[in-house]
Amino acid sequence: MNAFCVTTGCRELGLRAAAMLLSEVCIAPAPADLRLKIEQQAGDIQRQFKTAAHIRRLDALVAVTDILKHVHVKPRRFPPSSQKLMEYAWKRGTLPAINNLVDIYNLISIRSALSLGAHDLDQIDCPVQLRLFQGTEHFQPLGQTQPQPVVAGEFGYVDGQDRVLCRLDSLQADFSKVTNRTHRVMLIIETTSHRDDSSLTEAIDQLEHLLGHYCQARIDALIWPED
Repeated sequence: MNAFCVTTGCRELGLRAAAMLLSEVCIAPAPADLRLKIEQQAGDIQRQFKTAAHIRRLDALVAVTDILKHVHVKPRRFPPSSQKLMEYAWKRGTLPAINNLVDIYNLISIRSALSLGAHDLDQIDCPVQLRLFQGTEHFQPLGQTQPQPVVAGEFGYVDGQDRVLCRLDSLQADFSKVTNRTHRVMLIIETTSHRDDSSLTEAIDQLEHLLGHYCQARIDALIWPED
């Protein structure tokens, strides 16, 4: 069995996702030249879009918000992570500085309008599934000390112990977060059936280069979306 999969129910919604399994990852503050790349991309977004509302009209983001509406989630309350990052970049001309790994995938997210997230492989049990929630899963959001309920019929990423790694595509869990002690990572790139493979392929190519250069990461496996 693969370490990662997208279930039939989520594929029928139009969700697709790939996963990169990384090892020998060195987590550190992002260097100045990586932060400059982020600021340059943020500047491109500011020039491309007159308002934040124009960002939300991107076909790639509309496809995700339509899926959210289909599972009875209000996109204004739980917007796609790529939308939130792009709007932040448009307003601030930069993105928050987290660490080299997170800053890399946030950069790729605002370039591609794809949603990305990373999880410490040593803290999770595979396989990880993108699936529809049953409502019984355990979810403790990032930075919080108490679990929160999830809603049956919503979608998200769940590990082999029925623990939610990410609710929808934007609310990550605390237990699987990447820290400076992390050396093995599952990096997830989410797309939709409305986009062709070229956007995903380009994002993965860029990730491979940036992860090797800035994190000294070794890519052990790439799990491609199922048809």
